[in-house]
Amino acid sequence: MATTTRIVLLLFTSIFFLFTLFCFTPFSHFSSPIVAKALSFFHHNADDAEAEAVSSISVDQHHGQSIISPAVDEKDVVVLTKNNFSDFVNRNQYVMLNFYAPWSYWSQKLAPEYAAAATMLKGKVVLAKIDATQETELARKFNIRGYSTVYLSVGGVRKVRYFEERTRDAISNWVNKKLNNTVENVTTVYKAYRILDAEPMMVLGFLDTLQGPHSEELAAVSKLHIDVKFYQTSNVDVAVLFHIDPQIKRPALIMRKRECVKYSHFDYEGQFTRLAIADFVSVKKLPSVITFTEEDASNIFENPMKKLWLFTPQRSWKVLCIFKEAANAFKGKLLFVHVEIGDELSAGRRLSHEFGLTEGSPTVVAYYKKNGVVKKHIYDGELSLYGIKSFAEEFMEDKFLIKAEPAVKTVIRLPLHSHASDPSSIPPAY
Repeated sequence: MATTTRIVLLLFTSIFFLFTLFCFTPFSHFSSPIVAKALSFFHHNADDAEAEAVSSISVDQHHGQSIISPAVDEKDVVVLTKNNFSDFVNRNQYVMLNFYAPWSYWSQKLAPEYAAAATMLKGKVVLAKIDATQETELARKFNIRGYSTVYLSVGGVRKVRYFEERTRDAISNWVNKKLNNTVENVTTVYKAYRILDAEPMMVLGFLDTLQGPHSEELAAVSKLHIDVKFYQTSNVDVAVLFHIDPQIKRPALIMRKRECVKYSHFDYEGQFTRLAIADFVSVKKLPSVITFTEEDASNIFENPMKKLWLFTPQRSWKVLCIFKEAANAFKGKLLFVHVEIGDELSAGRRLSHEFGLTEGSPTVVAYYKKNGVVKKHIYDGELSLYGIKSFAEEFMEDKFLIKAEPAVKTVIRLPLHSHASDPSSIPPAY
């Protein structure tokens, strides 16, 4: 019994001694490297710690919590503003555009990955960033509604939205895949069926041979339209499956859009060139009726086709359906554009004012620009399928006098072309 009591007392004394030692011995006396490393943060000079924090971290609020992100080395990321944007994207074939907000959690999270991707893609694509909170004009033009929003610009006039993961590897892999958008050979009917099932929008060339000048022209276009898949075949059975007459003179070309199971045949009149094919794809890949946004203003106004515009108040579904049905009869001949007139600050409202329209009922306008002169004619008939189609036919055949318009103050500002003499100027939209 006495022995047991002594053991208990000895154990209690040892625990008390260790407790006293832990509580009253300075932390610096502990020799454990793990403890020393952890506690060393409490012995930093306050001024040094503050300076280090300012230089190496940024704080943001996300769902009520503060996050700390490391400093970002953005040596390979180009900063774009309204002063250098147009000139830069026109001088560089491929430019990735990151519209961000400095205070945004997702913008801060993307920053180091984007910077790393810029280094990984250096020499292939330029990665640029635009502060959308400062460059509001550029943000409106690209219809930026959230941060970060990322695009890949091609040749200064075409752009593809980035929706993939926001990591350096995902960005790099996506860009490389787009840049390697080559023409794929289709040699079997089985593969052709798989393509028909998988591709929402594609181009197929029916050639005598899968190598040579015609294949090279097709490959060049695939680099411009990176949002469209390109294929080529010399197999007659494959051509038939894609609605190409097997007896047709080669080279032949079709574009297919799955959403309407529509096949558009390329009538090149002996000019199977990259320029002619690119123009054909530009026209055919657009929907039958384009809903106007500032983001698409460049593609709409720069398109050389005559345009038929429908301006409507909100929720004018009935007349819009009629307009779309009429558009199907003029695909590739006229460009049909729908503009919804919103509030006073909307692009649709401002554009309707520039067209000289009064607010109220839906209005159809024929619009044409030739030799720098803008002409338009407002339709005053019944907004029926027959009426709109008749008006469109007259417009195509120039059967009515189109009123010439004086120069107007532009409301939509477009990117420059590479041949512009004054890089700081912005040409009028119409």
